[in-house]
Amino acid sequence: MKPKIVILGSGFAGFGAFYSFVKKINDKVDISVVDSSVFSLSKPILPEVAFGERALNEALIPIGKYIEKYNHTFIRKEVKFINPETNQVILEDDSSLSYDYLIISLGAVKDYDAIEGFKEYGYSICDYSQALRFLDRRASSIGNNVVIGACLTQWGSASMVKTLAAPCEGPIGEIMFMLDYYLRKHNRRDKTNITVFTPGEIFFEDVGERVHKNMEPVIKKSNINVVTKKILKRIDKEYVEFEDSSRLECDMAIIIPPYRGQKFLIDSNISDEAGFIPTDKHMRHTTYKNIFAAGDINATSMPKLGHIAVKQSHTAASVIISEITQKEEIIPFEPEILCIMNRGEEATLILSNWMYGGNVDLTFNGKISKFMKMGFDAFYFYSHGKMPPKWSEDYLNKLLVKCLNK
Repeated sequence: MKPKIVILGSGFAGFGAFYSFVKKINDKVDISVVDSSVFSLSKPILPEVAFGERALNEALIPIGKYIEKYNHTFIRKEVKFINPETNQVILEDDSSLSYDYLIISLGAVKDYDAIEGFKEYGYSICDYSQALRFLDRRASSIGNNVVIGACLTQWGSASMVKTLAAPCEGPIGEIMFMLDYYLRKHNRRDKTNITVFTPGEIFFEDVGERVHKNMEPVIKKSNINVVTKKILKRIDKEYVEFEDSSRLECDMAIIIPPYRGQKFLIDSNISDEAGFIPTDKHMRHTTYKNIFAAGDINATSMPKLGHIAVKQSHTAASVIISEITQKEEIIPFEPEILCIMNRGEEATLILSNWMYGGNVDLTFNGKISKFMKMGFDAFYFYSHGKMPPKWSEDYLNKLLVKCLNK
């Protein structure tokens, strides 16, 4: 019988693993992809959706038809429990799914309920419903004081890598620049103050000194005020309040909530107390050797970034492929920060492995970066969740390092 592979989740990590199997061992395995939605959400497009630049359907990729195209199975159900002793996934209707290999790539839960006042006064761009809610508010009134920031996330004991105060601040950077551009475009910038807060010691704590030095004049030119070491306590109608009792006047608060894992992972006794999964350097569970985790749900994923999720999925899939074929090589996990922040007419690309002990710490500003972001978004959507060829990523990295280090 063919080995049974079950993939939970179909975001960057889930699709990354699936297409790795399709490319190498499609006819040698039976794959089931489980997701609670019929669509895979391309989250990098959400800021554009929030500002009315892109339609929501450009961020939604149908899952089932592209899984079934390769003669595999898509199951639209919630997961209720995982029994690692019997290799069973229990679904919401109490049906079970057996596996030889399990890849958990569900992402993390955005815990809006943990923020006092968010339901009444807070906004976000972390999922499509929040992006549409932001779009509705932006169309009516933004107000004179906008506060943008990330909540402090309490990581669990399985986080053995360097942890960050905020899950990822790239979306904060993108929203603050896009808001600045939007207000200038509509001749309203001089009437609106934009303040960004971070719970960390510095804003963008996952990159090094060179990126910070390059970003400072860009932030200054946009007239954005940044405050550090601010842990959000609550959101009120007219202000946000922090744990140190300080307040900022606020007509609109745009927030990245704290992250946590799914409760069923805790109940299944395969995660730490915060719901994140402990793995080794090959994304293999530290106790159950046929379980793998990739993406935000992996305790070693820091920051919670799409590029890292993809890299982890390729490593996890390569381990499984190697075991099945007894000949393929394992792809090492080499983490790096790679993100592109839309700034309106331009964009800023950040490439850095500083956090992981490397010496690459670069930014690339301008319209070329904007075209690169648009190109990636289009490729991912029209290829139905595939990544650009690895050679193109390697070439881009080498070109950037060569040009920007001159």
